[in-house]
Amino acid sequence: MTSDASAMAGRLSVPDLIAAFRQPRGYRAAWEQLGLFLRQAPVDEIESFADQALPALPDEASMIDSVLCAMSAPALARLAGSAIELMERDQPSEMCDAVLQAASLQIAPALQPQLGRLFALAPNQGSYAENWPWRAAQDEDIAFLRHQLAGDDPHARLKAWRCLLETRQQAALAAAVAAYPSLALAQPLLAYLREVDHDGPGQPLCGTACSHLVFPENYLSDGDGDGKAGPGPAHPSWTLPAGDASYRFGGAGSGACGLCGGRLHHLITLPAAQLFDAGGAAGAEVALEVCLSCLGWERDVLFYRHGDDGLPGALEQGALTPRFPAHALAPAEVRLASTPPRWRWQGWGPANGAENLHRVGGHPTWVQSADYPDCPACAKTMHFAMQLDSGLPTTKCDTWYWGSGGVCYVLRCAPCRISGFLWQCT
Repeated sequence: MTSDASAMAGRLSVPDLIAAFRQPRGYRAAWEQLGLFLRQAPVDEIESFADQALPALPDEASMIDSVLCAMSAPALARLAGSAIELMERDQPSEMCDAVLQAASLQIAPALQPQLGRLFALAPNQGSYAENWPWRAAQDEDIAFLRHQLAGDDPHARLKAWRCLLETRQQAALAAAVAAYPSLALAQPLLAYLREVDHDGPGQPLCGTACSHLVFPENYLSDGDGDGKAGPGPAHPSWTLPAGDASYRFGGAGSGACGLCGGRLHHLITLPAAQLFDAGGAAGAEVALEVCLSCLGWERDVLFYRHGDDGLPGALEQGALTPRFPAHALAPAEVRLASTPPRWRWQGWGPANGAENLHRVGGHPTWVQSADYPDCPACAKTMHFAMQLDSGLPTTKCDTWYWGSGGVCYVLRCAPCRISGFLWQCT
């Protein structure tokens, strides 16, 4: 679209939008124009903006995620290639890092041919996202890492070891486990394995199948968890097509907290087959309930055993008065949307703040380090079941935050029919 045509549409052209972000006192106006641009521009023009912004706005990474999620996968792959070329020309930037981080989550297989180059460049160095591209590694890439691990360069050996872990493949994890004693690392081996959601080679603590929660229209509060925290339209993870089945969400729970005696708070009722019984009776359900007043404030983790009726019984016992009495989440009927590959991996942080992080199954989006508690009955590691983001309405008509605005994680031990709950925030 020409500059004149863009102006007639009430928004800036791509060059003018880039110029707006360069104005030292026009940042707020630039963001408003970006939102209008993303709502009105065709996809090819949005992709053109990303292409031009990458070298022109190296320090404006905070806004790029809203642009990248609107691009096609092939266009994002081309943009990631441009970011790699800029870094190889000694022009690294926050924008390059942000593009490669998003590509690592959304289109990791497209980065597989570039893994050797990325190993040398190390974008997002020192951050949790540095080795994410290696989730797409193939046999030749694992052989490359094992060769680096056998070398003399201690920095390259350590990076290769971490990349082997990030592949999450059984053979690569076995090689990393075998090499661990030679690296003199500060943490126990299990701590590193948990960071990639494993207890050991071939022992994943989460699955790959994932579904996003779809809430009724206007259920989520404005600006907090409605998918519109960033500029432009809602993130695609909010608009996935949902299935026909509905599930009870929020409201009062069925039992009492074993610590404070207050009524439990109901989170969601799901089919038992999704949590415990792979071959359970048709129609069987499990009610996931927790004491919001005690979780995180009085105890870091709370556990519940579910009977044949699916209802929870508290395992912790005590007598305390919670410091922060909570109201139940507002009741609703929610549906599940099968998550396509592009959104199965999601990061947490300001750049990802507009995404739907309310999910059942798949990989957890840890705010801090991975935290898999042991089952209080059998002492085996519990597995990830689902997570809920902040920004949920309560029956008091306010907004619920996990701590300062984090994420709640639900864990499960299927053999013992026990659910565990914890949350993390910054």
